[in-house]
Amino acid sequence: MGAYELAFVALAGSGVGTALGLPMAWPRSNRPLDVRLLGSAVLLMSVVAALISARLAGLAPASAATEHAINLLGLFAFPLVVIYVRHAVNVPITTAHAAWWLPAAGYAAMIAARSVAGAGTRVSFAWLAPIACGYTIAAAITLWRNHHQRRTVVVPAEAVIAFVALVNVAQLVRMEFGHIAIVRAVVPLVMSSGFAAMAAFAAWRAASSSSSPAAAAARYERSGLDEISARELLARIDRALVRERMFTRVDLNLAHLAAVVEATPHQVSEALNRYAGTSFTDLVTRHRVDDVKTQLRDRANDRFTIEGIGASAGFGSRSALYAAFKRLEGMTPTRCRQEREV
Repeated sequence: MGAYELAFVALAGSGVGTALGLPMAWPRSNRPLDVRLLGSAVLLMSVVAALISARLAGLAPASAATEHAINLLGLFAFPLVVIYVRHAVNVPITTAHAAWWLPAAGYAAMIAARSVAGAGTRVSFAWLAPIACGYTIAAAITLWRNHHQRRTVVVPAEAVIAFVALVNVAQLVRMEFGHIAIVRAVVPLVMSSGFAAMAAFAAWRAASSSSSPAAAAARYERSGLDEISARELLARIDRALVRERMFTRVDLNLAHLAAVVEATPHQVSEALNRYAGTSFTDLVTRHRVDDVKTQLRDRANDRFTIEGIGASAGFGSRSALYAAFKRLEGMTPTRCRQEREV
């Protein structure tokens, strides 16, 4: 298969990636943040692969405008990968993340300035390669530093970083051996097929872990727990967790709670998932984080360490406390104590 045929194969692959990335990134789909972030990156990079493939196949002009579109889309896609990895390890997403798009803004400003000045606007990819590699390194360092507080995301952060690194290697090979036609075709092929596979895995994971009301209803289709009984059970669960403070037990599990509220673990799970829209783990963690936050805001507790306060709320380790607190409150317990009202 020659370079021309490979270009069409890559073009088809980018179409698959676009078709799968678009519903993941659709703003009104109400999908989790990790799905939307990865879907947006897949969508942008699939368009990049499509433009490169179309240019090689003669369907798009090899013009400066096409090159700028490819470069700008890439500079918008890489920050999404970094933010996805930061989200995967419970690093709060803040307005400061807008700084990751400064290279894209600088590139656009450079194009505009040179165009107004009547100068050539073509930019060698050698200037952009270090930026692309820098994004990949930043994502890898973030994962390495925060690996102990990771959360479940649609595609493991390691897989995303590994693929982006592969894309960087493919681009560097193109820079060195771009005079060989088949090399120019293999690069978009690697990009489109890889992102299509990643998007397919993401779609499969999202479908298999669906928590919609319909999925919950199907799961408990044969249950004898009606809505009235479920509401009564939820009230008993609330009394056990809040009034009796069962959430402070480090060894608390679903079976323990079920025994106290005089129900089966399946009934407790159904009541929480189907009628309260939460899970046993999420509910207990929410109560523990709220309790820690309340204690941290009380200056009378300044004599206690944060780890000690976390242990009193039921957290079995410092890492579990910090991971849960950052995920639910967007900050660390230390920052919460520092930012309380004077």
